[in-house]
Amino acid sequence: MNLIRRLLAFIYRRPIQHLLSVLATLVVGALLIVTIRFTLFDLQWLTFLGGILFAAILSLASQASKSEWLIARRTRQLERIKEQLDQEKTRGRVTEETLRAMETRALLVHDMLPLPILYIDRDLRIRQHNRPFLKLTDWPADRIDGQLLRDVSPREYASLLPRFHETLAGNLVSYSMPWLASDGTPANYLVKQVPYAPEGKPVQGFYILMLPEHGAPGPAAASAPPVSSAPYAAITDDSGETLYLHSLSDQLKGSEDPAEKLVRALQNNEFLLYTQKILPLKPLPFDHGCYEILLRLQEEEDNLLPPGGFLPLAESYGMMEELDRWVVRTLIVRTRERQRRSAQWHAPLHWVNLSSSAVRSAEFARSVQRQIEKAEFDGRLLCFEIAEPDVIGHLRGVERLIETLKPLGCRFAVDAFGSVKPAFADLKRLAFDFVKIDGVIVQNMLRNPAELARARAINTACQQIGVRTAAEFVEDDATLETLRSIGIDYAQGFGIARPQPLFGPVDAAPAAAAASA
Repeated sequence: MNLIRRLLAFIYRRPIQHLLSVLATLVVGALLIVTIRFTLFDLQWLTFLGGILFAAILSLASQASKSEWLIARRTRQLERIKEQLDQEKTRGRVTEETLRAMETRALLVHDMLPLPILYIDRDLRIRQHNRPFLKLTDWPADRIDGQLLRDVSPREYASLLPRFHETLAGNLVSYSMPWLASDGTPANYLVKQVPYAPEGKPVQGFYILMLPEHGAPGPAAASAPPVSSAPYAAITDDSGETLYLHSLSDQLKGSEDPAEKLVRALQNNEFLLYTQKILPLKPLPFDHGCYEILLRLQEEEDNLLPPGGFLPLAESYGMMEELDRWVVRTLIVRTRERQRRSAQWHAPLHWVNLSSSAVRSAEFARSVQRQIEKAEFDGRLLCFEIAEPDVIGHLRGVERLIETLKPLGCRFAVDAFGSVKPAFADLKRLAFDFVKIDGVIVQNMLRNPAELARARAINTACQQIGVRTAAEFVEDDATLETLRSIGIDYAQGFGIARPQPLFGPVDAAPAAAAASA
């Protein structure tokens, strides 16, 4: 009976091919029994047939026993795996509870800090905020997270926007600006934008830290406070934590006034010009290349400081227009010097960023005009980039620049196009030559179909009005190929080329000529 139970268990647990084998063996065994019972064979033949039957039954019993052993072994293995999974679940649950507790403590500390703090993702949506920030807005606490910053603080958004792109590129940015509380009370804040980039990954977003500044707020607080106000003297909080501008001022000035040091750096040509290649994605004019001009401070390079860190200081002391003049003057002098040294060399088209101060200035355009005419420089080698918020906010200044410099051959581009609201009518009316699509749109194209649709729509509209398109912040081949597929004309970013010194090492002759000019 035990043998029969094992056989039945074996038959029940085996796959179909083994089941057929068992049935065939049983049929053969039955035939042998019938043959032995109803036929007349001698004793030798009956012994042979009986041996075959016994061997078949033994084989079945052996297979049944082996199958049972394998099943028991697999069962024990599954039980061990189940125990391991249960242990992993327990550890995961403990880890999750620990992380939740740490997050709760972090949020508690975050809320207890006296300074308004925000975390903004790449789409410029608020993902985290603390209680002090609530005093600056009418929005309820449970509705702010996930909202666009422009919807929560529309008054301040236009002032904040031009600095976002630099922070998303990985740079620390600091500046002063007024901010109205929800009850209408004005205050000046030192704003610090800190990029957040997990190890080995691009920038995912940035934190905004706001430190109240002493003194009455005013409309010029965000642009050019007087040198004597020394804003760096009030940027240390009660706990002794020094914010970015204070640290930067200490590194740049030592015991000197930072404004005086920046002025001396201009006078002594201690700034450097770097270029970053702008890659054509199709056969286009300007066969000798396109490059964007970037400004660096020699002391930054010597002390390995973040590039462009001096710009917030220059802006706070109202020196941005003078810096823009130095860039144009030095670029013209060095290009002409290079052309005189090498008759076979063909100068590329250089794209020069203009600050809001230069756009607003009535004298800046005339100054550039005089430099071009004095040096007998080909104005077609200059393209001036104007940020979209400045095109919208300082339209008369933009018109003045284009009216003065377009007749000399200079070209114009709108930078960060699409960051506010694309104004195609202004593009056509003011005869812009290029549009640089906002870097946030470009970096989000591959993971957000809406951003890809925006880039494609901007390119289509620009083609209709005869404006070339360029994409900035291109960091990988996949983005580059997508831009090529939708018909973008130019691309720029670290995925294409990193900034390099203008024309190689700085030589003394052009620098001296620039100083005398």
